[in-house]
Amino acid sequence: MKLSTRYTILSALALILMYSCKPMPESERLIPNEMETSKGRSVLIEDYSGVGCVNCPIAAKIITEAATPHGDKVIIVALHGSKTSIGTRPKEDPKGLYSPEAATYLDRLHSSGSLPIATFNRRPLASSGGKSYSDSYPQWPAEMQAVRELTQLYQIDLQVSESDRNITTHCTATALDPSAQGSAPELYLQLWLIEDDIVAPQHFTEGTESAYHHNHIFRQTLNGIDGEPYELGKSYDKTSAIEREVIEPNHCSVVAILYDHKSGEVYEVAKTPLKGNN
Repeated sequence: MKLSTRYTILSALALILMYSCKPMPESERLIPNEMETSKGRSVLIEDYSGVGCVNCPIAAKIITEAATPHGDKVIIVALHGSKTSIGTRPKEDPKGLYSPEAATYLDRLHSSGSLPIATFNRRPLASSGGKSYSDSYPQWPAEMQAVRELTQLYQIDLQVSESDRNITTHCTATALDPSAQGSAPELYLQLWLIEDDIVAPQHFTEGTESAYHHNHIFRQTLNGIDGEPYELGKSYDKTSAIEREVIEPNHCSVVAILYDHKSGEVYEVAKTPLKGNN
């Protein structure tokens, strides 16, 4: 190779390297897409769990990790409504995780005692043969995502406060399409109290963990087992007493559920913590 040709090639390579190392303008950099959390329907996941259920903590971890990127558009409620060996028996329940109201909701699903199971806005699930619950927790993130992709129809404004173990709730739900304001189905509004960071026993395949941290635990209804009829656009105000001494208000939130009383389908859900509202 001639010396002049060699120098020409080396000069070209140097030029390429110089430009390849040049910082890329901010506007031209590849920025990962951030998950859009403002659009799509909110999801209520009712996770029926039990202290004796060794698969329940696995299911809770899977769905919590899947829900976290969606922020407050996905709300998980863990319900202990079984006193069977895989449920939550009194001798293993020092913090009162079991709830008779949760037992009523579980009975309505006719799930034959299987745990864990979960509902997703109480919609029929094709993956479960049209049943309104799934007993296959690896499938739960996909079920959650399918509901998230539905068009949001309503929005809920929820404000709560607590004083002397009495909870005051102010709630208003409206249709995002004003033309649909007067043509809504028979809507009901449920108010639930849930609690995080409850330290209590939990069974695992390796044994029992006596200081497991239970989260999203259903504690009680605030306006009846089915809630009450609700008219869109109207202010709904309710004051309810905290019924059980084992509840720590600073760890609690109120969940408002707007649903079709005829079909049972949840259309929108919102959650507001009691802490910081005193």
